[in-house]
Amino acid sequence: MNQRLRDVLNHTEANYLLPFYWQHGDHYERIPQQVAAIAASGARAFCVESRPHKDFCGEGWWRDMDLILAEAEKQGMQVWVLDDNHFPTGNANGLIAKRYPELRKWLLVERHIDVMGPMPDATLLMDMPDADNILLGIYAYPRTGEGEAIAPQPVELTAHAQPPFLRWDVPEGCHRIFFLYKSRKGTLPGQQSYIDLLNPASVRVLIEAVYEPHYEHYSARFGNTLAGFFSDEPSFGNCWAGPHADDFGMYNRRVGMPGLALPWHDTLSGIIGNASLPALWYEMGEGTPHIRHAYMDTVTTLYRDSFTRQLGDWCRAHSVEYIGHIIEDMNAHARLGHGGGHFFRALDGQDMGGMDVVLHQVMPGFADYPHTASCFGGMADPEFFQYVVPKLAASHSHIDPRMRGRAMCEEFGAFGWAEGAPFMKWITDFLLVRGINHFVPHAFSPAYPDPDCPPHFGAEGHDPQFDGFSALMTYTNQVSHLLCGARHCPDAAILYHAEAEWMNRKGGCMLTQKPAKVLYDAHLDYDILPADFFVDGSCLNSDETYPCLVVPFAELLPQAVLAALEQADQHGVKVIFVDGKPQGCGDFGTVAALGDLPALIPGKLRFSGDCRLLRHYCAERDGSTVVMFFNESVVADARAEITLPCSGDYALLDLLNGVCTRGSAPDGRVSLNLKPYQSQILVFDDLVGLDLGEVPAWTPLGTVEPVFEISLAHSEDLADFQPYRTTGALFNLTGPDAIPDFAGTARYRSTLLLEKLARVALDLGTVGQTARVWLNGVDLGIRICPPYRFDLSAAARAGENELVIEVANTLGGKVRDRFSWFIQIPPSGLLGPLTLYAAAELPEH
Repeated sequence: MNQRLRDVLNHTEANYLLPFYWQHGDHYERIPQQVAAIAASGARAFCVESRPHKDFCGEGWWRDMDLILAEAEKQGMQVWVLDDNHFPTGNANGLIAKRYPELRKWLLVERHIDVMGPMPDATLLMDMPDADNILLGIYAYPRTGEGEAIAPQPVELTAHAQPPFLRWDVPEGCHRIFFLYKSRKGTLPGQQSYIDLLNPASVRVLIEAVYEPHYEHYSARFGNTLAGFFSDEPSFGNCWAGPHADDFGMYNRRVGMPGLALPWHDTLSGIIGNASLPALWYEMGEGTPHIRHAYMDTVTTLYRDSFTRQLGDWCRAHSVEYIGHIIEDMNAHARLGHGGGHFFRALDGQDMGGMDVVLHQVMPGFADYPHTASCFGGMADPEFFQYVVPKLAASHSHIDPRMRGRAMCEEFGAFGWAEGAPFMKWITDFLLVRGINHFVPHAFSPAYPDPDCPPHFGAEGHDPQFDGFSALMTYTNQVSHLLCGARHCPDAAILYHAEAEWMNRKGGCMLTQKPAKVLYDAHLDYDILPADFFVDGSCLNSDETYPCLVVPFAELLPQAVLAALEQADQHGVKVIFVDGKPQGCGDFGTVAALGDLPALIPGKLRFSGDCRLLRHYCAERDGSTVVMFFNESVVADARAEITLPCSGDYALLDLLNGVCTRGSAPDGRVSLNLKPYQSQILVFDDLVGLDLGEVPAWTPLGTVEPVFEISLAHSEDLADFQPYRTTGALFNLTGPDAIPDFAGTARYRSTLLLEKLARVALDLGTVGQTARVWLNGVDLGIRICPPYRFDLSAAARAGENELVIEVANTLGGKVRDRFSWFIQIPPSGLLGPLTLYAAAELPEH
């Protein structure tokens, strides 16, 4: 049978959690307490966040790390290290500035002037070249008269330069003269002394500054207690260096944008030719798309080989692993500036797929609505964040053998103290059902209230949500254990849009998210695949199989990509071009309108019912099929009849609440009715020997309205409950007539009269936000999202029963941090209605 299922039922699952642990260099004596708190949450690893530390890789750092590693060993935990002293990765702990200024990054910049001829012996002023501003060439081009386009008929004027003057006999007509420089100008503020990601020698400085000192101190712990290193959002780091009419925002730095400094490596002169470089900013005839593709193809390959692969190779040679993520936001993953130019190449060399969900990029319930967020621009596009980003990381883990199906996400950070356990549960299931299976919860901090990107779990004993968070962490480990490494069963693949966006003018290509949303909302699961997967032949040797490949519309694609797609088509992959074929495409594949895609792709699972936001993930391992379902709606039940690709007996797992039962689908059909936020997992396997109960058929008996004695424990001391009110009417504890800034736990105590029933359950209705129930002194567990239903059977007796309910809210209304401005805070406390459910008679006690 599925050993992973047995592990989960026996509570022996592996660890898939490595939360950030903030280091400030100011809490040495409390490190044991902090590490113990992380362990108490259910995580068996953590990543030390070096950025705030005042003495990274100095004596203070090594003193703290000695104790951190010792305490981790006591707890049986592993430690990861964030690999730089500044955000983002690339500062090399200041060593470039201190010792290797010659290895700073180079950028390509231009200055141009328009001239009108004829004018013999014209004089133009030019910048004086120097060691940080090296002249690559001067070229004149005829203007075409169409906007700012230039004709591909350059005249080289480099030999005419007599700095600070250029002299030229300007011929008849309008011409644009470009002065091209290899320059240190044009980096993002604060990154002037960052490493050059295109230069292996420069990247080697990061290893010298951070990786090797850790090995010198802790070589005996490498590969056991010290698990590896984490790079946080490295990027090209280029920005504006010249005049530009439009700034499209930090996520949109691309070739074809006048005034943008561009990452530079000297090999580009031979690959593109200096005379062709102006096409990187301005239209220069039919060759412009190919020049831009050649440039982006070169710099993203250099990034991969010089940076990610070099760091990954060093780590594996020293028995540790290398993980992290780039900035993916709003399509930056395929762009310059804050991005890495190509998602898959930028992470190639790491040991897990990587991404993050922070700053309100994903919000429960907003799949169809762009929404306010604290990320740049103040708005997040769900079409991108909900349908693309997790799938990029998961897909990478599926096709890169080194990653072994492991996909990591940094989650929860910078949502604010108002982010409660129900919200976190939704985010986690949102990621799990899309194929993410390793998590970096953000973050534990020794300071409270720490303003740096809250929430911070535990909050030094002031966090009412910590019990709910810990329950979520146990659940996350269990689901990840079932899914991680199992072979994903997608219905389709979608071609990653990087090359299309590099080549095509605005409006000339479709982004990946367009077909992604159409497929996912039709219950068709997919991976997103880079063109490299086909061009280098990986698709022919992969364990992953894809019945069809959807190619988003593009007027142009590289010929090598088109040839590879044709080969895939010949090997049985149905290629579907959305809204038309690219120019020069051969006679293969099918053309379909975007909205017609679902009709052309048969799903492995077939759904009927009102359930568009019911998401699923199907995977196979050793003859077992695992299917996860998650209702992403925050307001509506998901009711569905589902035909599965397997049949027989299955384990029905509600792991969040510890309920594991047995079901059977001899014809492969199951019925689901999931509440908002609710998830379930079906495992089809040989269930012989497993202690699984039958699914109870709960029947509502009616509502109850106990009179509750309410006492409150405020966040200042969560163990100190003080009497507050006695009432039979449930109400919002943070309403205007109660305590608007209350943050803590409310205890509701009453007597519950029960009849003689074998199985009885109590549903609490609406809860703000987590609830734990005791009946007759028996702890019945915690619920952190709907349905807040508790099986009372193990503790119930006919007659009077002592009922205690503890409900905890968040610190959002008390701390009122700026990140919490973006979250609608639900009512607090027990809101009901309370409903009793029965299944059969209760034996006498």
